[in-house]
Amino acid sequence: MDKQKILVVDDHRTVGMLMEAVLKLRGFHVLYAGSGAAGLELAQKEMPVLIFLDIMMPGMDGFKVCELLKQDPATKSIPVVFLSARGEAVAIDRGKEVGGEGFVKKPFKTLEILGVLNRFVAGK
Repeated sequence: MDKQKILVVDDHRTVGMLMEAVLKLRGFHVLYAGSGAAGLELAQKEMPVLIFLDIMMPGMDGFKVCELLKQDPATKSIPVVFLSARGEAVAIDRGKEVGGEGFVKKPFKTLEILGVLNRFVAGK
């Protein structure tokens, strides 16, 4: 059976590497994009089962990426969970407005990531 793909979009490669370590241990194939535009392209090409998306990135921010993903019939059903150092209510509310299904504050704990996996990809 092919491993399920999870896309991590974050302009800080260290965050991508940490996420990759956690996700690979759980048996997922991890895709990484360092920008919003690259993440959008990779999501459309690879169709992951879940996307972890940073909010604050140069160029296209995570809110815009999520909006575009949710407007595209091919990617609109992929759950998007925001990863951000911005944990204030305004950012969380904006994430919901653009179609995000979850929010994990950086620095994240492994248990939080596992909780997201249980919520969105367990049994798929």
